[in-house]
Amino acid sequence: MSVLTQVRILLIEDNARDVELLSFELERTGFDAQLNVVDTPQILQDVLSRPPEFDVVLADFLLPLFTGEDALRMVREKLPQMPFIFVSGVLGETHAVNVMRQGATDYILKHNLSLLPKALHRALAEVRERRERQRAETALHETNTHMRLALKAARMGTWNFEPLTGRLTWDERCREMFGLGPDAEVTLETFDKGVHPADRERMNEMVREAISAQSSRDYAAEYRTVAPDGQVRWVATRGTAFFEHGVCTRFTGVLSDVTEQKRAEDAMQRLNSVLEERVEARTRERDRTWKLSRDLFTVARYDTTAIALNPAWHEVLGWSEGSLIGTRIWDLTHPDDRAATEIEAAAISAGRITNRFVNRIRHADGSYRWLSWTAVPDDGLMYAVARDITQERMAVDELAAANRQLLRQIHEREQVEATLQQMQRLEAVGQLTAGVAHDFNNLLTVVLSNASFLARDIVRESPPERVLKRIANIREAGERGARLTVQLLAFSRRQRLEAKPTNLNETVAGMQDLLQSTMGGSVGIEYRLQPDLWSALVDPTQIELIILNLAINARDAMEVGGSLAVSTHNESVLARLPRPEGPEPGDYVVLSVTDNGSGMDEEVLARAFEPFFTTKEVGKGSGLGLAQVYGFAKQSGGGVAIQTAPGTGTTVKVYLPHAAPSPSEVVDSPAVAGDLPPLVTARTLLVVDDDPAVREVTTLMLEDLGYRVIEAASGGAALEQLDQNADIALLVADFAMPGMNGAELAKIVRQRRPQLPIVFVTGYADLAALGSIDAAIIQKPYGQELLAEKVRLALRGAA
Repeated sequence: MSVLTQVRILLIEDNARDVELLSFELERTGFDAQLNVVDTPQILQDVLSRPPEFDVVLADFLLPLFTGEDALRMVREKLPQMPFIFVSGVLGETHAVNVMRQGATDYILKHNLSLLPKALHRALAEVRERRERQRAETALHETNTHMRLALKAARMGTWNFEPLTGRLTWDERCREMFGLGPDAEVTLETFDKGVHPADRERMNEMVREAISAQSSRDYAAEYRTVAPDGQVRWVATRGTAFFEHGVCTRFTGVLSDVTEQKRAEDAMQRLNSVLEERVEARTRERDRTWKLSRDLFTVARYDTTAIALNPAWHEVLGWSEGSLIGTRIWDLTHPDDRAATEIEAAAISAGRITNRFVNRIRHADGSYRWLSWTAVPDDGLMYAVARDITQERMAVDELAAANRQLLRQIHEREQVEATLQQMQRLEAVGQLTAGVAHDFNNLLTVVLSNASFLARDIVRESPPERVLKRIANIREAGERGARLTVQLLAFSRRQRLEAKPTNLNETVAGMQDLLQSTMGGSVGIEYRLQPDLWSALVDPTQIELIILNLAINARDAMEVGGSLAVSTHNESVLARLPRPEGPEPGDYVVLSVTDNGSGMDEEVLARAFEPFFTTKEVGKGSGLGLAQVYGFAKQSGGGVAIQTAPGTGTTVKVYLPHAAPSPSEVVDSPAVAGDLPPLVTARTLLVVDDDPAVREVTTLMLEDLGYRVIEAASGGAALEQLDQNADIALLVADFAMPGMNGAELAKIVRQRRPQLPIVFVTGYADLAALGSIDAAIIQKPYGQELLAEKVRLALRGAA
């Protein structure tokens, strides 16, 4: 019965079945294996932190928590000399070459475990040889240490010879090295007999040469001594001859025992011989890899001149080895890839490692093959491995063609969607035009009818009450038209908002009386206001309009009676809401209005923010309420969300951006007239407007306020008036004028008179052309009170 070879193995493997197969194969092939199985980097690190209790490491290449290459690096850091064999199912010469370069001992495929015993025997033999070599090196080290200690403690033997008298003197240590007693008589004959016969003639010749007058070298030699009992020692001697008148008078030196050192050197030589044989065997194995690999192995100069090519060049590209040796490989490169190949070769010559560089190399039949290169520089040469990836590139090209086809289909679909969106926009424009025409026709009917009655009443000298009633009707219709314009601008998100840090709790509290009177006595209103509410960055006037719109919508959605809740709270939106009108992620102050009315179904909810869409009866709503809320919220930097279901009521949440102002910056409501300075008269103002009627009305209002007014019908005329009248204290200009518009006029005025205050009057909302120009804005239509307020503020700011 054969004796099993005992071996301790650290097995890095996560598959229990593979562990059993390895154990079975090792036992079947004569190994008594003690397996220590690890499958995580933590366990491996713990095993390596202790003294090794294993002779060899076997490792899979693919592991769930780390790779075999990671395990190889960890083992090499702790145990550089430990044999490490990969036992893996991963095919490919590249993997084997890479891990062998990183220090792996061998690479065995799992489907070919019959090669494992041979590899394991080789690894164990290396372990034994390494241990023997370590023991030999240890012995040599100890011998050297002994020699140093002998020198330090004067343990070397000393000798002295007088050629003229033939007297030879040895100390006790020298006698000991020749196997003599401390009192033994010493002569030249004693020395001659004590030297090993094989070394005797050489030593006698060296002594004669050292004491001759012609000698110019120091005496140094190693030889063997033979004691009377037959014990052989190696000794090393060094000496110097002293001459007088060309005659040697004294020859003296030291002698040391180097027997152990010689034995260690002999053992080292024997071990080196064994290792050389091992290297030769490994070289033969690598030569087989060179010949059998399907990858293209290349040794070349930095200019790609081939020095050595493996047979795969002929198998893959059809070139024989002899036809390419001495030629430059880049001469075979596709013309489109040649420049990149030369750049890559230059990078390798500068010391960079190339990994997966791809180019095309000409086949002997004239076609081209795609190759993927890995190359490293070493000692003035580049060592490269290339793999034929032509089939992979063809698959990639086919996939790219399919992707291009898909992109074309996506582009066509986007064009169809864009056309559909354009049709939807045209439908919205039609709804907008019809709604605006309907509401303004109603308002114009009121204005024209009352103007006709007013003219008739004046002719008939009707009572003043009737005349004032007609004038009130015209004024009310005009104000309704102005509100409709504001709503339309809000829907288009182009009204000019003056955002300020605003406390919504105080805004809501200030509107309680207005809300109660608007709702009527049958609707109960509840207020849920968060005490520590953040400041909202909004236009304080517009937010009041938004609250009122939401309350009216809620009232109309309820039967007679019902309950309404107005609430505020802080909210941080972490992810974008699913509907497009929702806010972006961020911090918001949320204003919510909740009713217990009829609610909305999915169809109504989908169209809730469309302009002029309403479920109310004809004449009871324009359909701009929620559209205005949406436009205001989006222009302010927030969004809107609706929570509703048929029969359960509706909650509209308006998300307004969070501001963090100082307490002095928080405003609750627009400034009142009582805060303005007293009326300043006798100041000259320049009014510029291309519409004579608007210019006339503005002039009359300013003159009625006590100002002296100069009129101009265009920007050019205004500049002439400025040049002619140095006492002009303020410029009132229309924004949208033909030729030179208000923004262009303001820029020229700022250059000529930088301190002159400017007030714009305009019905146009997009004032982006103003840029950084500091100017007050009055939206048309406006009354005398608003005009007076803006002018006084502008003049006070310039004072």
